[in-house]
Amino acid sequence: MRIAFTGAQSTGKTTLLEALKQNKHLRYEYEFIDEITRRMVKKGLQINEQGSETTQLLIINEHIKNLLYPNVIMDRCIIDGVVYTRWLYEKGNIGRWVWEYAHKVFEKYKERYDYVFYLIPEFDIVDDGVRSTDTTFRDEIAELFESYMDICGNLNIITLTGNVDSRLNKLYKTLEIYAD
Repeated sequence: MRIAFTGAQSTGKTTLLEALKQNKHLRYEYEFIDEITRRMVKKGLQINEQGSETTQLLIINEHIKNLLYPNVIMDRCIIDGVVYTRWLYEKGNIGRWVWEYAHKVFEKYKERYDYVFYLIPEFDIVDDGVRSTDTTFRDEIAELFESYMDICGNLNIITLTGNVDSRLNKLYKTLEIYAD
């Protein structure tokens, strides 16, 4: 089963992934994929508002690669890739061809996820030295996510809200998995 978290920065995706890694029922059955963009930063590439064509292409291709795992839980998915690429294109930061590539990949691969858990911005942005702390940027990204939720077709998208425990409880119930 392919499970992914999606949503703007600082919505709790990584926190949930880390909590799931501790679940003994999941630990041996699933691969866990950490957020791709942090790997880009380690390679010296810019992300967020300063993202480049190279960054976006690498991120999109990593999303494709992550779909090769049969049992995986991912911090982000192709929806994230297309949303951030679209924002960068609309701001004139990247070329149309990169946006078109991202959109085509989104259209081709979006339904390969069994479940996508969508997290909306409910918390203040925490400065971790990597993610953008610009609330206007996050709000614009969140609006783009909302527009993409409407065109995801038959994709099984579940919105998670509330604190970590309530989000985990809904996730476990949806996936019919026991909490530790």
